[in-house]
Amino acid sequence: MADWLSDSGNLHTPVSMKGTSATKKARNTISAVLVVYVLTVALNLGEFWPFSIFPMFSQGGNPWSRVLVREMPPEESISWDAVGLDDLPGIPFGVASKGIDPIDLANFVSKTQRWDSIRVRALSIMLFASDAPDRRLLVFRVQAQLLDGGEVEIEATPYVLIAPGGALLNPIIQR
Repeated sequence: MADWLSDSGNLHTPVSMKGTSATKKARNTISAVLVVYVLTVALNLGEFWPFSIFPMFSQGGNPWSRVLVREMPPEESISWDAVGLDDLPGIPFGVASKGIDPIDLANFVSKTQRWDSIRVRALSIMLFASDAPDRRLLVFRVQAQLLDGGEVEIEATPYVLIAPGGALLNPIIQR
């Protein structure tokens, strides 16, 4: 009843009625959006495309690039030709177990546009900072893309051979 009385005690139309209606609509709209959001997240186990912050969900189907490092035996010759994953020479060299962040290495190799002696030396220092100064390491840039038929094409291109005597850049790569 106090809502209907003014300060002078006279009856008047309450101003808060309009505000209450708008507030209820806003509250109902926000509640509906939150319910839809919660149901979407619950039904998709927390991640739903294309709204995911994780590239593996939101960028599915886009070409990607990674880096592999292989240890080459001293007697094995080096080919600078691109190969498939099944035909990689040498044996795997685990960079993470040597204290090298695989993402940093992948970004360094895949985002370098111009390979010069400074970049090759920096890559050599990155790999030799681990306990591998007496090894021959061949750094591959692995690129993959989704083909129209749904198959994935993967190609590994050798970029740099790092050996105790120095580093060799693939002659095919643009300097």
